[in-house]
Amino acid sequence: MVTRGFWNVRRGGQWYQIHEKRGRISSTGDASTYTNARRLQDNLTEADRAVPIPFPLPLQQNLNYIYTLDLDSAHLTVAFWHREEGDSAPGLALTMRRLGLDSIERPADLSIEALLNNGGNPLLETSHEDMLPGEIEYDGLEIDIGQPSSLSELQHRMFVDFVYQWRVFLDDHTLWPDPSTPLFRRLCIAILRLAAWDLEVSSEGSITSLPLGAEDFPRWDSPASEVYWFHGYLVVLCQDLDATTSFSAAVLKGKEFLRNLDASRTAVNCILVSISEVAMILLSTDQIRCSAVFPLVSNSSATQCSPGFRILSYLLSASDIKWEGRNLSARENSSTNLPLEVYRMVLGAVEPFDVVSFAQASFVAQTWYYSSLPQFPNMTIHHLDVSIPCCGNRHSECRDGVSCSNCYVWQHSECITSNKHTLKSGYICSRCRASEVNSDSPPRLMPGAIGRANLHVRRLEGCRVFINNHEKALNLRTTSPAVMRPELRFMDRDLTSTPPNQIDYVVIFNGVWSGLAYGLDNLRSETSV
Repeated sequence: MVTRGFWNVRRGGQWYQIHEKRGRISSTGDASTYTNARRLQDNLTEADRAVPIPFPLPLQQNLNYIYTLDLDSAHLTVAFWHREEGDSAPGLALTMRRLGLDSIERPADLSIEALLNNGGNPLLETSHEDMLPGEIEYDGLEIDIGQPSSLSELQHRMFVDFVYQWRVFLDDHTLWPDPSTPLFRRLCIAILRLAAWDLEVSSEGSITSLPLGAEDFPRWDSPASEVYWFHGYLVVLCQDLDATTSFSAAVLKGKEFLRNLDASRTAVNCILVSISEVAMILLSTDQIRCSAVFPLVSNSSATQCSPGFRILSYLLSASDIKWEGRNLSARENSSTNLPLEVYRMVLGAVEPFDVVSFAQASFVAQTWYYSSLPQFPNMTIHHLDVSIPCCGNRHSECRDGVSCSNCYVWQHSECITSNKHTLKSGYICSRCRASEVNSDSPPRLMPGAIGRANLHVRRLEGCRVFINNHEKALNLRTTSPAVMRPELRFMDRDLTSTPPNQIDYVVIFNGVWSGLAYGLDNLRSETSV
């Protein structure tokens, strides 16, 4: 049986990925695995195909083993698929074992049995921030979201697709243990960009490489600091918002950052972000107001949008957002009212990477930007099946609605009940009641859980859109177009019965591919309007 995988090796602070021919690799306990580990300790520069990488890369579903040799810390970590006794979940669980290099004396020390019995489990290791000298008192901050828009539908779907595409990175918590690590910062800024619709869309499908493989990783840039400004909010990256000490440490980071600001600024809106949670903070000179902590990336985020992202996208991109009763667009006065056609003309003249800058030129332009789909010309969305799951109809005559206080899914009042009393406060949707979800103790993101959950849950159907008055399905592309896959011609020589799988849109973060590519497909019964 052929086993596949690769080596991650760190020496002198630099990580390298080492591939053998055709991705083949020796099994655990094999003499060649032991020999390779010794050889790499002695001379890394002689290894074939040692490619510099910013961080170690994770175990993919189609691989058997990943050997991570950290020469700086003198340990070897082996990642593999394994089912523990009593585990009845679909698929095999991501499993890791770590050994000190001084404890590896012979090939048998690297067998699966020896690893399971003697190795430490890095997936269970957690680092804790220093305890704080005293408690911080907070006042509550209520978060309420309004009716989603067509833009919300795309954002919620792209978030789910993003988690799906990069699930092997999100499943391996050892790759992003804290905000100082590059992968932690890159994943956080990607989620923020989707929530703020701060992205470019290109029709150049040639920049993609699908499906994502063992050599692919998030390459986009991220702020080097753990505290930075983003679309008018102060973002503070946090290790774990579920821990009281970590939450307080994040608040103190924000306060320290603000000490050098103009004293006339009396209040600052902050977003505390970890990969698995998000919270909102209002910092003022005499008060700290905090929202609840909301799940951001959860075990089910590859199939359904999380409450944290629904809130985050509303705060960062709703055209009518008001924070604490302050409407910033009201401060902007202009004697000239430009028609929307002028904004569309300007949009058509600027480069894709300038669209967001143009939108931030004024509050009026920003309102127009977030109430349209500027990166998708000639596209309209009439069905909001993800953002308004009750009926998917944004143009319902009844605009009154409520968001579930658990999952923050928005629904029309007329769709859910005729009893007005249940809509006043604390509404819990039928889906959350059925699954017995408790908002006070949301499910934690578990190592390997996203990939396993995706094995037995059906993914979202394509977003129904209208292009030039024809209804199409906008679908995520996870494989290359059919014409670029010669293996398909063995079964269908002319590809006449094979879906073309063409790529029409590629999502880009500041000039770098995000891992998201989409194509337009015909519906079973195409509709013209």
